[in-house]
Order: sequence, then C-alpha cells, then structure tokens
Amino acid sequence: MSEKIHEIGSLEDIQNINTENVIKNIEHSLLLIDQLIQSSENIHELRSFRKKISTHLSEIQDKNLGKFNKKTSDHNDFISAEKRFYEAAGDLHAEFEKQLNDGINVKSIRILLDTFEISVNSRLIPTSELKKQISDMKKSEESHVELLPSDVKNELHLYLNMLQTKYSKNRPEIIFGGDYVKDLNWKYVSGDDFIKARLGSLLEKPLVLEAHYQKMENRLIDQIQIMDNKVKKNQHKCLCLINESWDEETKDFASRFVHPNLVLYLYDLDAGLIFNKGNKMAEHYAFWFNTEPDMKKLDELVMDFIDDHEYFTEYEVAEAFGLNIKGTKKLLKGLVDNGIIIDVSFESEINKKYTKIKPKD
Repeated sequence: MSEKIHEIGSLEDIQNINTENVIKNIEHSLLLIDQLIQSSENIHELRSFRKKISTHLSEIQDKNLGKFNKKTSDHNDFISAEKRFYEAAGDLHAEFEKQLNDGINVKSIRILLDTFEISVNSRLIPTSELKKQISDMKKSEESHVELLPSDVKNELHLYLNMLQTKYSKNRPEIIFGGDYVKDLNWKYVSGDDFIKARLGSLLEKPLVLEAHYQKMENRLIDQIQIMDNKVKKNQHKCLCLINESWDEETKDFASRFVHPNLVLYLYDLDAGLIFNKGNKMAEHYAFWFNTEPDMKKLDELVMDFIDDHEYFTEYEVAEAFGLNIKGTKKLLKGLVDNGIIIDVSFESEINKKYTKIKPKD
C-alpha cells in the first residue's frame, strides 16, 4: 500500500491513481473487519460498518463522477479534496489494523468512517476551466525552473533528492516537547522545486515539514511574518527556503528568528543550512533539512541504554532521550508489552523502576 499521496500528472491520472490506492486500502479494511467480527462482541455494529464500507467501495469503483461536486475554484481545492480522500481511507485502514491488536473501539471507527464518507462525497470533477488553469500554472512553473542556471538547477535537484531519500529511510519518533510519536502516520510528496512531509492523521498533524525553492523577488522577511500567523496552535511547522545565495539581511533575520510554532531554515546551495542555533526547537528539527543521511533509530538507542543500565527509572529514560514523562511511559509500556523489560518497582513508587528481562537458559 503506497505511503505517498499521488498529485502529479493530469487531473484524471491523479484521481485514477488515488482511487486505485484507496480501493486497495478499503478492500484490505474489509478483510480486517471480518477478522474483528470473528473475535468481537460488537458484531452488530461491526457488520453495520462493513455494509457501509462496502457501499462506499461500490461508489468509488463507479467511473461516473457525476455525483461529485461540479464546481472547483482552483487546483489547491482539487488536490486538497484528493488528499482528504486518500488520507481518510488510510486512517480508517490503520485504525482497523490497530484495533485488531489492541481491541475494539467502536467510537473511533465511527468517527473515521464518517470522515471517509465525507471525503468520498467531496471529490471534485476536473472541469475544463480547472484543466486550463493547471496548464497555465505548469507553464509558469516550467519557465521558472528553466530560467535557473543549469548548475543551480542541478544543485537544487541534488538537495531535494537527498531530502526525499532521507524522508523515505527515516521518520520522526520524538517531536519537540518530548512526545513519543512513532505510531503516527508519516507521509511526504515532492516535485521539481519542493518537498513536503507531515506526521499525524487526517484530524491532527502535529508536525509539517516543507522545503522549496524561493525566488527573491519580494522582501522575504515580510512574507515570513505573514506565514507565521497561519501555523496552527498545536502544530510545529518547519519551513526551509532554498536559494543559491542569501543576502546578509535575510541570513541575519533567519539566524535570530523565533516563533512558538514555526521554525525557519534557509538552505544556501553554496554554504548549507542557516537557522537560529540558539532555538532549541530549530536544533531539534535541523536533521530534516541538513545533509546528514541517516539518524540512529530510537529502538537501537534504547537497547544500548538498557544494556548499559542494570536498573533505570522513567526519569532517567526521559532525560536520556529528551522525552516528556507521557512519552516515556508510552515508550516503556511498549518495551514491557514486547517482553524486553519488566517493571520491578514497588506499587507505591511514583517514579517506576525497570530492568531488562534476562534470557532463559
């Protein structure tokens, strides 16, 4: 099942490929719900969910898009509708997989199924007006890329390809503030002069990463100050602007930039990454835009830590890995559930103590 939202090609191609991917997710979801029915007491609700999902599958497989909304204001509306459709199916499928292991939560399924139903009914028809708009936009983008000197264009593509490789091999596991988020979805999409990634579900995206080539036609500082007002309250957005060379005023601004939810990076194709190194949040997310190819996985680091400590507490783990207590408890619970460590603390102890389970002789 693809992790990447398809949004490149003709509008019909975009819809057809996204439809194929969603159908795979939904067909597998039906298999999972059959397994849940066999092992659950909520048979009536699950059968009701199955019937509704089967109905939606038939609607999706119908090539007649006449029932979808006929008006599309712009390309962003079209792509947003396709993303909601794709992601809602993925979230629903992920929830069935999760509940197969963790137990039934009918309320969660109902919420995600309602969201999926809305996304199915909100897809947009590729009108002739929209196709012309996209054609004009592509011509403008192509001329913009073609205007770049060949050495700059090559350096830009090398950098973006490096980020895409990095995003495919790594994923955020601890977000700034210490939450452990390994179980959240991680997706990215890229183009000739940009890459975007996000961590989270359709309903909540705690981390959004974006890197794109930035022309210096307008005063960049003013544009960034407009952008920072659009970041959501419970979200971290990391924005990396790429150019062959940045002027001193802009570099100075980036090296001092502080915002509670927005991190600013400049990537100079000659000099590398520029950001406020005194900003802990910027330091935390810098890996996702620098040229380091890999990061050591948290599972490996945790196992090294466990091997080096006969006994350890929640606070010691939190301090070692930059986790908050909530994130630490979540991490340690997974290790306990997988039979790697055991809780050896007294029931009255607030700061729980653990040790590695010794292999049986």
